[in-house]
Amino acid sequence: MKLPHRGGAIVKPILLVAGLAALGCGGSGGGLDDDTYVQVMARLSWARAKYADTAEGDSVRAAALDEHGVTGQQLEDFVARLGDDPGRMQRLWEAIRLEVEVLDGVPRPESQLEVPDAERQESR
Repeated sequence: MKLPHRGGAIVKPILLVAGLAALGCGGSGGGLDDDTYVQVMARLSWARAKYADTAEGDSVRAAALDEHGVTGQQLEDFVARLGDDPGRMQRLWEAIRLEVEVLDGVPRPESQLEVPDAERQESR
C-alpha cells in the first residue's frame, strides 16, 4: 500500500516520533499546545539534520525536550491526537519547517533584515 505523500507531511512525523522512541524518552502524556510542539519538533528536526546520529546530537535533542519540559511520550500522544486532522498537522509542519530555517540562520519571512552568509550558522 502506498501512503499519500505531500512533501513528507505523513512521513516526517512518523520518522521523528520513531526517532524519539529510539532516544528512550518516556514519561506520561499530558497537555501539549501547538506552539510548544512546533518549538520542540523544530529543535529536534534541526538537531537531527545538523548532528545526524552523533552523541552531540543526542545531547541537543535531550536538551530540547528538557528546556520545554516535554517527554517523548507527550509528543507521541500529541501526534496521535492529530491523526484525525491532517490539515492541522500540515500547518504545524509548515511552522516547524520555518522554525528550522530560523535555527539555520535564515531570517523569518516577515523580517526585512538579511543575514549575511558569513554570519549564518552552519547549515546541515
